Parts: sequence; C-alpha cells; structure tokens
Amino acid sequence: MLFRQQQTLMRSEAVHQVDEMLGSVDRELFTQIELLKVLAQSPMLDGDRPDLAAFHGLAERFQSQLPLWHRIILADTESHMLVRTGYSYGTPLPPLVDEKSYRRVLDTGEPTIGDIAKPWGTANGAPRASFRVPVRRDGKIRFVLTGVVSTQRLTDLLANAGLDPAWRPYLVDGADRIAASLRAPVNVGSPAMPPTVLARTAGSSGIYDGISPEGKPLVTAFRKSVKTGWSVHVAVPLALYNQPATHSVWILAFAGAVAALLTGAFILLLRRELQAQRRDTLAQERTVRMEALGRMTGGVAHDFNNLLMVILGNLEMLGRRNHEPRIERYVTAIRKAAERGTHLTRELLSFSRGGGTQSEVVDLTERLLGTLTMIRQSVSGHIHVETDLIPGRHAVRLDPLQFDLALLNIAANARDAMPDGGSFRITARRCPLPDRSGRDGIALSIKDTGSGIPAEAIPHVFEPFFTTKEVGKGTGLGLSQVYGFAKASNGMADVESRAGQGTTVTLYLPLAQEELPETSKMPADTSEALGMSGLARVVLVDDNDEVRTVTAAYLEEAGFQVAQADSAHAGLNVLERSGGDILVSDLIMPGGMDGLAFANEARRRWPDLPVILVSGYSASAARATELGYKLYMKPYDMAELVRDIRDLIGSDGLRTVAMDRG
Repeated sequence: MLFRQQQTLMRSEAVHQVDEMLGSVDRELFTQIELLKVLAQSPMLDGDRPDLAAFHGLAERFQSQLPLWHRIILADTESHMLVRTGYSYGTPLPPLVDEKSYRRVLDTGEPTIGDIAKPWGTANGAPRASFRVPVRRDGKIRFVLTGVVSTQRLTDLLANAGLDPAWRPYLVDGADRIAASLRAPVNVGSPAMPPTVLARTAGSSGIYDGISPEGKPLVTAFRKSVKTGWSVHVAVPLALYNQPATHSVWILAFAGAVAALLTGAFILLLRRELQAQRRDTLAQERTVRMEALGRMTGGVAHDFNNLLMVILGNLEMLGRRNHEPRIERYVTAIRKAAERGTHLTRELLSFSRGGGTQSEVVDLTERLLGTLTMIRQSVSGHIHVETDLIPGRHAVRLDPLQFDLALLNIAANARDAMPDGGSFRITARRCPLPDRSGRDGIALSIKDTGSGIPAEAIPHVFEPFFTTKEVGKGTGLGLSQVYGFAKASNGMADVESRAGQGTTVTLYLPLAQEELPETSKMPADTSEALGMSGLARVVLVDDNDEVRTVTAAYLEEAGFQVAQADSAHAGLNVLERSGGDILVSDLIMPGGMDGLAFANEARRRWPDLPVILVSGYSASAARATELGYKLYMKPYDMAELVRDIRDLIGSDGLRTVAMDRG
C-alpha cells in the first residue's frame, strides 16, 4: 500500500510540474509574438512605397534591446527577403529557411512558431526558434515579419522548476522535435522518441511509458498546449519509480507509518518551497518582460516624436504664412491629429521610464488631497469617493504631474467598471516596501466595487495596449502609465482583483530621505526679458536634419541668428570658432558624445553659456534632472522655445537650463 502511495505521489507531482511549466512556456512564446506584433505596426511599412531602409535601422535597434534575439527578417508575399538584420541594407539576401511556417502565416493569416533549428555552420550553437507574424495594411497581408530567438530561455524555465536531479524535463515543438532538454541538451533539435510522438498524437495530456535516447525505460507525464502545439514532458526513470518495491518487508512493516508521515510532511514542505520558487520565478519573468517592452516602446516613441516634431514644426511655419480659411481647416485637422499622437507617445514614454521625470519631494497627503477634486469630477456623481489617510506629513520623491495622471487613470478605469455606481476608496498606510529592500514606504491603495478583472488578464494589465475593454473604449495605456510612474519613483505597482468583486490597485512609494521643502516664492517678473531684442546667436545641434531645419527656420523668423551642427563635436567646433549666446542641443546623438556629455563639456568651457537640451527619448534624461537641468519633451511648442531662449539670455544669474521635450 505504501508502495502505491509513493508512486501516486510521484505521478501527481510530475503532472503538477508539467502543468506549471507549460504555463510558463506559453507565456514566454506569446511574449515573443507580442513583441514582434508591435514592431509590425511601424509606420515605416505603410503606403505603396514603404521605407525599408529606415525599417532596417529600426529593426537593428529593436534587436539590440533583446539579448536572446539573433535576427529579424522581413519578407514579401513572394518569399523574397527584403530586410535581414546582421546584413547591411541592400546586400543580396539568401532564400528563406523555414518555408513551411512562412507559408502557414500566409495561409492562415495568424502568427506561427517555426521549427527548432541550430545556427548555420555550427555544431554546438544555441538552438533557435522562428516566430512569424503577418504585417497587414488595409486588410491585406503585405509582408511576413520573423524574429529568430534563442531557446535558452525555455531551458532556463525547465531549470527553475526545481525538479529531482534524476527527473528528465524536456520540451517538444509542434513538429515533434526536442525544443529544450535540461538533462540532455545535445538532443535539442532531434526528433522526439516514438512513444513521445504517439502520446502527443493520441491526446493532449496524460502519463505514458517512454524510453530515453539511451534506451532506458521511463514513466513520463506530459501536457500539450492547445494554443501552440508545443508540449512539456517530465520523465521519471522506471528504476526510480519502482524503487520502493526493493525495500525489505520488515522495514516497511516497522517504519511504514512513520515513513508515510515523513514523506507527506516532506512533500508538503517541498511543494510549498517549489510554489514560493515558482512565484519568484514568475515575478522575475514579468519584470524582464516589462523591461524589454519598456525599452522597445521607448525606442518606438523616440522615432515617433521626431516625426511629430517635423510635422508640427512645419505646421507652425505654414500657419505663419497662410491666411486662407479653407487651407487653415486642413492645417487645424493635421495639428489635432499630431497632438493626439503626441499624447500617445508621452503615455508610451511614461511606461518605458525613458522620458525623464520632474521629480521633487512632496507631502503625499497634501498632493493627494489636492487631486481629489479632479478625481471626483472624473468618476462622476453616482460613484462615492472615500479616503482613509494617515495623519501627519509624509515626504516622498515623485513627479507630481505623473502622480496626478496615475490616480486619474486608475479612477477612469474604476468609473468604466461601475456604470451603475459604486464606491471608490483611497487608503494610505506606512509599511516596509514588498521588494525586500528593507526600505520604509507608503502603500497607497485605490479600491473600487466594480466588475473586476478576469484572472487570466491579471498578469498582463500593466503591459502597453493590453485592455479588457471593448474596441474603441480604451487604449490600454492607462495602467501602463501607472506602472511606469511607480518604477520611475523607485517604487512598485500591484493589482488585486476578482471578476465581479472589484479591483484594488496599490502603489508602493518609498519615503524620501530629504526634508519637505519650504513653500517656494513666486519667480521674478520676466516681462523685460521677454521683450528683449532677438538678435542673439543660437547654436542649434541635432543629428536629425528635418527637425534641425524646421527649428532653425522658426528661430530665424523669430529674430535669432542660428548656427547649425549635426553632432556634439561639430557643435563644439562652432562654439570654439564663433561662440554663441545660447546652446540648444538634442540629447541623443551619434559619434561617441551624447547631448548630456556635450552640455557638461560646454558648461565646463563656457560657464556663462545658457544650455537647453531637447530629446524624444533618452535614458540619460533622469541624470540630466539630477544635474539641475529642466526637462521638456518633443514635440514641443516652438513659441515656448523662443520665450525660454529670451528668458534665459535675459535672466541674471541663471546659467544653464535643460529642455527634454522629446
């Protein structure tokens, strides 16, 4: 009886493990597909003459942010490669390798995962899988986009399960090939053994008698994904499975009861440990995925910001020259569309945490109370807003505007979840932060009594463009902004919800080490500076020719002399040769010296030279804030730039200001 109990426990644990690992594998595979879908939306592939050279550059940058990605390939519907990272654009390209999965995308119109393969020309290189998605324009498939990704991450998922060293976990792809094997990595890419193929053909889960490549009998539990066709298998050597039968009868009789208790306790403790380990692994996977999405969305937003800067800048120039009402209507429509694009990219940058923040030390309670009026207006009168705040002042460092926006985004979601009314409760309490850092912080919980979120959607609610709302009723960027704000504030964000039982969003914000500042005085009147003569010399540095050209044209019409340069080194040469009254420079530039290093060098050489920095997206934006630079984001208002230049040149004692409007 004890023998059968131990075998039953062993089978149950194996089945439990394959269920858990298959969930992790499915999430990993679909994460790669979702990343590829975002790249497929690039506007560079729009129109009858897509800009393939520019898309090649975007694909190179995209791949550089994802360490396990080896190649990105764009092919037309005739099997011709058009773009392949790792090759210079315009180089003759070889034919497609996995024609079968390519054709499957064209036939079904759905994303697909290709077969496992090893790199060309290598015997022991890391195996790779091809992820393919259709690129649709005007309802038709124009291209097929492929990402070639290392399967090392899949092997890591098997390793993180914490199995008995004698157990053999492995993964089989949709073509019955070994996709990952923890104990025998040399078998990856080889066909699965016949019992494995037969079990996959007969059903989607179960236990079967298998055999190892070395010919040893196995008892194997497996489960196949209905979404991908891939399956996870955990094989237990038959000798280990039958091991209890070799024990002596007198030992079983004497120690059977004790062994059963100890085994049960051990398995219970082991299962708890494995569950805790799996929770940590899932949290780590989620963090890695969100960071990868953050880098990708930041890069895409940077390119969009430069495009919007050119559009809005030229609209400004056109508006100064056009006085015909009919054309003005078209200009106004284009400007509104560009401004909506600006709002979208700023939400993307909030998620990516690359847009820079205007962080300052504030009293959390005071800031929250100041935002309540907007929250009440946002949720409307049939929803009751309640607060339960801790007394006293509590200093936190954050971006006040992003904090307000995060609360309003949460309130908007709560309003949509309570169309017939309900309650919206904001609670604050002091507690240690849940990141195990030992820091003290504030847990700000916002709870509604709405319809809740389905369990399967909870892991994805912070991802950009993910939404449970109907089409046209949400962008999927509200909670991603909340996540980006929390990360930028060195804190965390969490969601708890059950369908039909409401939702609680909790922001964990660390307490600031600094004291709360005194109330600042109003700035001095700058009207005299704003009215000064506009004959100053502006040194304008930007590697984007279109952005630099339209900005220079506007500044010249405003009465400034403009000297242009396309790199930091060229800008230093201009300042050395002929000087300048103010420097306006982009943050991201090629050539080994970015805009922040350029500004610091200019400050060192010419301490009295005012500096303005502009950028669409930059990881150095936060550092610029720490150094005292004020940040703006592209696309910015040209008239505001002119006012800032005049203000800086005419303000005594003000040396440098940084502007990151992009």
